[in-house]
Amino acid sequence: MDIATVSIIVFVSLMLAGLAVGMWVRDLFFAGAGGTGSASIPRRLRRIPSVFDAVPAKDLSGRIDQGFERLVLESGAAMTSTTFFLALMLSAIVLGGVLGFIQDDPFVGVAGAIVGMVIPLGYVSLLRIRRMRSIREELPVVIDMLARTTRAGQSIDQAIELCATESSGLLAAEFRQCCRQLEMGRSFDGVMNSLSARVRIVEMQLLTTTLVVQRGSGGNLSETLERMSNVVRNRMMAHRQMMAATGAGRTSTMLVATIGPLAFLFLMLVHRPHLQLMFDEPLGRMLLFAALLLEIVGLAWVFKLLRDDD
Repeated sequence: MDIATVSIIVFVSLMLAGLAVGMWVRDLFFAGAGGTGSASIPRRLRRIPSVFDAVPAKDLSGRIDQGFERLVLESGAAMTSTTFFLALMLSAIVLGGVLGFIQDDPFVGVAGAIVGMVIPLGYVSLLRIRRMRSIREELPVVIDMLARTTRAGQSIDQAIELCATESSGLLAAEFRQCCRQLEMGRSFDGVMNSLSARVRIVEMQLLTTTLVVQRGSGGNLSETLERMSNVVRNRMMAHRQMMAATGAGRTSTMLVATIGPLAFLFLMLVHRPHLQLMFDEPLGRMLLFAALLLEIVGLAWVFKLLRDDD
């Protein structure tokens, strides 16, 4: 790799690093309210719309954009999707450039760039899974608080305000946002739909639907919420039992699914001549492309089966 290519990679990396750090500082200290940021951010009359307010896209590129933005927001990270995309590109350029410079091989640089993009995406996905899991754990306690408050004669708006001020954890911030929306005059149905869109778990959808239906038709809300709290706890207990019973199978499936790409990466970095024939011959390239395509399909299917969002 010549000095000009190295200079270009270093320049682009520094530029992306500066942009990513600057936008992260802006998101952390100067972002406006209306998103899922810190509670210390001052409230403003003008709410910045997010993907939670947008209509689901119909084309593939729109769905990818909305899915990427939703992933960043649902992870709870103190950054916007634009900042995370710059950090993603920075990681890809740095890792790909370093590996390409060390091995003096463009293919190794491309592989390193792909790995540099996958690592931040996996980290943010892990943050999202942990955040949704914590919200699911907090939900029965919040439902019990809503049930006790409504049994004491308070309205559902007052019960939501009490949960926002007295509860702790991630759901407290979500209910504070609901209170701000109600104070600004947004309809109760719209507030509940927004809450269900921000927290995409089945239990939250059941809660918001119950509150909306009770608001329109009436009924004994406290008893309904108490039964819902028991249902959510039983559902969580069944989910834990299922995860414990299938732990060995899921671990072995992940090992089988990832051993192929890891072995290929090891041979490519340590002993490249073993794989050179596949790159030189047309049949080898065709088989390599087919293997890559099948591996991607298999990994996507495995991750879909292992998702614990339900």
